[in-house]
Amino acid sequence: MRSVEDKGYNVTVYPGVYPPSEDTYLLIDALDVNSEDVFLEVGCGAGLVTMSVAKKAYRVVSVDHSFDAVRNTLENLIRNDLYDGCHVIESDLLGAFSPSFKFSLIVFNPPYLPEDDERTDLDHALIGGTKGTEMTQRFIRQAVEHLVKGGRIFTVVSNLTDIDSIKLTMKECGLTVEVASESCLFFEKIQVLKGTL
Repeated sequence: MRSVEDKGYNVTVYPGVYPPSEDTYLLIDALDVNSEDVFLEVGCGAGLVTMSVAKKAYRVVSVDHSFDAVRNTLENLIRNDLYDGCHVIESDLLGAFSPSFKFSLIVFNPPYLPEDDERTDLDHALIGGTKGTEMTQRFIRQAVEHLVKGGRIFTVVSNLTDIDSIKLTMKECGLTVEVASESCLFFEKIQVLKGTL
């Protein structure tokens, strides 16, 4: 376990939990959050994205399929005095929510890399399927069912996968798609896609 000062927050990262990285910061900087938003972060990891909107949105919910990540996010919210009004639960994507649960802003920094022969302790947070797009496409199809009219979805994608197939899935789900931000790293370009219903 390690603790760091990150974007002004005191953040602890548990072993096996995806640490805040370039894609995390790109997502945070791309978000347009207002005081009426009912916000959901899918795949909250250590909770930095959730912390960054905790005092901006009307209601904040975070989920992760990893119990360690749920505990990690809770600890970081409490440590930074941001827990009031936040809810953190264990869920595989949006599987824990009934159809009546609706959000105006849903974000996901998914595992977006294609499967390869190398194995690491963070594969669960990095590998998005054989092609790298499967997890993101499943998220989009679930998220749009929980989005209010005019609501927004933000998701991180990489040029190491087929970004066009993700954009197509968003369009097929009735979303208007735009690139909210992008960054070139030495080996890939990452983008944050915004879909508006």
